[in-house]
Amino acid sequence: MIHARSNPAASPPPRLPALFDAWPALRGRVPWISLGGFPTRAHRVDHLLPPSVDLWVKREDECGTPYGGNKVRKLEFLLAEASLRGACRLATFGNFGSHHVLATTLYGRRAGFEVDAVLLPRPIDDHVRDQLLAALALGAHLHVVHSNRQAVLAALRAQRQADTCWVASGGSSVTGTLGYVSAGLELAAQIAVGELPAPDVIYAPLASCGTVAGLLVGLSIDAEIRAIRAVSRWTCNATRTRWIAAQVERHLALLCGARWRRPGAPRPRLTVDHRFFGDGYVAAPAAARDAVAVAGAAGLELEPTYSGRAFAALLADARAGALDGKRVLFVNTNHSGGVAALLASAPRTHDVPAPLRRYLEPRHVRHRTRRCHHHRGSPAAGPRVRPAARAGSLGQPGRPLPQPRRAPAARVGR
Repeated sequence: MIHARSNPAASPPPRLPALFDAWPALRGRVPWISLGGFPTRAHRVDHLLPPSVDLWVKREDECGTPYGGNKVRKLEFLLAEASLRGACRLATFGNFGSHHVLATTLYGRRAGFEVDAVLLPRPIDDHVRDQLLAALALGAHLHVVHSNRQAVLAALRAQRQADTCWVASGGSSVTGTLGYVSAGLELAAQIAVGELPAPDVIYAPLASCGTVAGLLVGLSIDAEIRAIRAVSRWTCNATRTRWIAAQVERHLALLCGARWRRPGAPRPRLTVDHRFFGDGYVAAPAAARDAVAVAGAAGLELEPTYSGRAFAALLADARAGALDGKRVLFVNTNHSGGVAALLASAPRTHDVPAPLRRYLEPRHVRHRTRRCHHHRGSPAAGPRVRPAARAGSLGQPGRPLPQPRRAPAARVGR
């Protein structure tokens, strides 16, 4: 494992992931750094659903300060791999307001990396604006593109640079998905010691597919995982989720020198629910917004795009009687907040680089229904700006990017 630099007198040694407890042979073979506080708790929530449904919540939102959520587990493996490769810059992709981009920037900068993010525009509201400004405050270099083709080309350019490590969208590469294999093993261990009963149904949002794929690999229980689709079905579906899970199992089998799953061990069943996609990725249905309000009354902080859609599906099934007599686990993958604290050092709008500034000006901070159109969940460009290649994008002529700082030295071992 790779351990981040720390002061032994100031903090206890990091707790190893459940992945290493279950398979000690992986210690020292799989790079890892400690970023979050694990294991995350699971607790019962009363008076939110009909009494015939036993609801539990896995609090992934509490795993990090100031920013938790499901990206932290993935980044523990992704940043360690980047450091081991000798990279000093991370490059990734997301839409305006991406939680993944903000989490990668926060934890990547803490680990000593420069961070570049290729962004597709989407309608600007206060939440999206705050996410963008927080990423800028943390030092992210943001590059606007206007099509998936441009994003793919930027990714290819980044992967050709020796000092840059490409981080897959949502962190859902084989390496990143190990974080949620570990989460599945952690959950199984909590069930084994009686912290919560074995669930019959697990609800989780589905976007880049790595979170659900990791749970499919890490959990060995007879349960159904209901994954609620939040983005286009072309990139977010059962086939892709199972494919990622198969790739991860193959990778682990090679590392362990044995079959990953014991013969005869139960395997969760996957169901992908498309009901709450609504009119597109950024146009969360009213049911998702209502679910956010219902959960908030019970002390659960959700957002409408991902966790809100998943909780809306859970509420609908419970109210329809489909969950009567069942134990249900909701995986809260939302971040834990903390954006307000980051905004204290955010740049003023007129100090933002020109390609982004026009999106952040007050007249654009609203849902631009007449300027932005969405087809199959893919955010489209708003007002035209110069292509990223002319603004000094990854590997292209133009305004040079800041020179990266070298990442701190890492060591391998326990």
